[in-house]
Amino acid sequence: MIDREIADVADLGGHLIGTLDTVIAGKHDVVEVSIATLLAGGHLLIEDIPGVGKTLLAQVLARAVGGTFHRIQGTSDLLPGDITGSMVPSGEQLDGMRFRPGPVFANLVVFDELNRATPRTQSALLELAEEATVTVDGASHALPHPFMLIATQNPIDMAGTYGLGEGALDRFHAVVTPGRASAAAELEVLTGRRGRSMLDAVEPVAELADVVAARRVVASVHVSDLVAAYVVELLEATRTDPRVRVGASTRGGVAVVALARAFATLEGRSFVTPTDVGRAAIPALAHRVAGTTSTVATGRDIAADCVARVAPPTI
Repeated sequence: MIDREIADVADLGGHLIGTLDTVIAGKHDVVEVSIATLLAGGHLLIEDIPGVGKTLLAQVLARAVGGTFHRIQGTSDLLPGDITGSMVPSGEQLDGMRFRPGPVFANLVVFDELNRATPRTQSALLELAEEATVTVDGASHALPHPFMLIATQNPIDMAGTYGLGEGALDRFHAVVTPGRASAAAELEVLTGRRGRSMLDAVEPVAELADVVAARRVVASVHVSDLVAAYVVELLEATRTDPRVRVGASTRGGVAVVALARAFATLEGRSFVTPTDVGRAAIPALAHRVAGTTSTVATGRDIAADCVARVAPPTI
């Protein structure tokens, strides 16, 4: 039964990856991390310069999964209530109030250019990303299940951006950086064989019940003490690196394990290997590592160095 369930999730993941690959040109590794994050039950941050397909990747992923979908555009005048919802007068009874849900009440929410929103608005994401609930006027409201937040951000040195705080970054299971397309991939986009022109043709290849079941299977994938100890060593390596001001948190280790379980499932295995951890570590830790002011190395650079430096266990 377990082997059959693993195979079913691997097939589902393969269909989702194939769907995204038909639109996103030359970014197969980024697509795999995105699908692994979905299956792991996490949230995804996509960061890079404008025009490299950040929003398109988020939109295709949202369309490939059945369910409700909302998009939020980050702006400097966006208020927390604009995304979470607010209390409004209830009908003709002016003394009564009711809760009007905001756009975060959807199965997949794309928050485009998150770091153009002010820190106050960014902080409104902490509760909903962690607990899938929104609290307004003392009352908690559950978000739809399943729920996934996909946010995009521009480099922090671009005009009109606010750096995301460590607390907000820590809520994202993984970060991906699409980068500029190769010449061959750009040709595919310019001729209409890939890119936004293909977005309308995307049909859902998974239902919400499939995603819920897949997440349950992924969460049951076995992680040995030896593999878990390897994750702990990677976390410690990020904390002791002389270039680091803030190392990866324990929550980062939880994200590494969750992504590694998803990668193992996509490979049709019911157990995690050190190779799965190596694949998961960089996208799960890059945004959780903050370098000192004197270093030019990025969090991704440091995470990659730690993966290269820490010897994986032999299984």
